[in-house]
Amino acid sequence: MLIKSNEDLLILLDHLLREPQHFWNNFYDDTCRKVPFFVNKPDENLVHYFEKEMIFPSKVLELGCGVGRNAIYLAKKGCSMVGVDLSENALEWAKKRISEEDVNVELVCANIFDLDFQQESFDFIYD
Repeated sequence: MLIKSNEDLLILLDHLLREPQHFWNNFYDDTCRKVPFFVNKPDENLVHYFEKEMIFPSKVLELGCGVGRNAIYLAKKGCSMVGVDLSENALEWAKKRISEEDVNVELVCANIFDLDFQQESFDFIYD
C-alpha cells in the first residue's frame, strides 16, 4: 500500500492492529521462539513504575496480555487483574503460568476494539 495521506496511514495502521486471530494463534504456537515477551518476567517499565511508586495496587486492564508475564507480576503486586488478548493459544499458555504462580488473573479472549467495559472500570490500563 502506498501511503499518500494521513487517511492512508490510518487505514494501514487499522489493518495492522486488527491482525487476524489465526496469525496470533500461529505466532504463539512456537513457544521456543526467541521473543522477549515470551520470557516469564515482567516488562522493565512496570518494575520501574512500582519501584518509583508511580503506580500502586489497583484495578488494572492489560491490553494484549499475551502469555501473562505482566499480568502475573501485577497480580503479585496486589493488583486486581484483567488481561485481554486475541490469541486463544497465548491465553492457554497464560493460564498455565498463572496457575503455576498461584495468582488471580481474569483472562478475556477478545479483540481490544470489541471490549465493552463500563467507563472508569479500571484505574490503570497497560498495553
